[in-house]
Amino acid sequence: MSEENEDRQAQSSTVTPASNQNLIIGIVMGAGVLLLLLLVISQQLNKEPEPAENKEIAALKKDLEDRKSRNEALRYASVPGVGQSPDALVTQIKSDTEALARLVNASASDAAMLQTAQENARLLSNRVTALENQLRQTQADATRAHSLESELNAARQAANGMVSKSQVDSLRDQLALAKNDRDGFQTEINQLRAKEGTMVDANAYALLKAEVDQLRKDNALSSDGIHQNENVLAKLADAKLFVTKDALSPRAIALYRELTRIEPEDHRARLQTYTRIDTQLKAGVGEAITFKSGSADIALEHETHIKEMASAAAPNTFFLVVGYASPSGDSKTNEELSSQRTTRVASMVNHLKKEGQAVQAVYLGEGNRFGPDDAPNQVCEIWQIRP
Repeated sequence: MSEENEDRQAQSSTVTPASNQNLIIGIVMGAGVLLLLLLVISQQLNKEPEPAENKEIAALKKDLEDRKSRNEALRYASVPGVGQSPDALVTQIKSDTEALARLVNASASDAAMLQTAQENARLLSNRVTALENQLRQTQADATRAHSLESELNAARQAANGMVSKSQVDSLRDQLALAKNDRDGFQTEINQLRAKEGTMVDANAYALLKAEVDQLRKDNALSSDGIHQNENVLAKLADAKLFVTKDALSPRAIALYRELTRIEPEDHRARLQTYTRIDTQLKAGVGEAITFKSGSADIALEHETHIKEMASAAAPNTFFLVVGYASPSGDSKTNEELSSQRTTRVASMVNHLKKEGQAVQAVYLGEGNRFGPDDAPNQVCEIWQIRP
């Protein structure tokens, strides 16, 4: 018995691991074949037709895919020259963007040029309108100047060469207004002359130039009328303002005597005498006006100075206008011209002075007391005699 048991143990010990592995593989393969067979049998037994719903879903899916394909094709085909590649599409978009930018810039430039042209046209239209208004105003002023001259002639005839102070003041106010208008028109003409070469429209330029020429003619007529009226006013004021030494106001006699004592050709001594007069007689020269040879015209700035002088002076200040002449020429003619000058200056002072102030004009004679040449001696001095 012991020997049999030993034989069995020896046989069992001869079974190797490799034989066990093959056995397991065989079992697994057999189970797999069996399972596959069972599945085939089961499918054959349970096989049924697909539901109609699954076919509709499949058809919808196919239609959806077809639509996606067509949309994709249309998306590429909508851009001219593109459809083959995204790079070509990017290139085309970039080119179109640059072209659009150039178009925008060109449009902006054209818009700016159009705006500038419109602005120039508006300014030109405004200037033409202004010139038309000024032309009408100048014509009205010329008519007013002629009417003023007629009124002055009528007043002179009615009063036998004498008019009242209120009439003279009224006429002088009208004359000053006409003079201001004339000066304003002259300034405008000068400005237009400086700008007329910059006008871009030839027709408008020609039109404006013709209007300016007409304006100059009307202005010249107005100036002639003003000068004529000034001469008439000066003559009307002669009897009241220009006096001889015997008709001088008592306030001016002492000053007149001191001025006659100055040597005719000693202009250096004159300055010393003026200083003494200012101290002793409380009188000084407020304005000195030099005239051109043969002329009695007063520069515009002197009118401003006289107005400021009268405004700053005391209410009861006495103004004595003293006229001189150079020794050259005829003595009678020199006296008449100097009288005209002093009367015109005195008329201006009389018009601009304040209430309570008084003025007279007197001729002192020929000489070189203001300098060795003629020009400095063709002068009128406005003396202020302080209270």
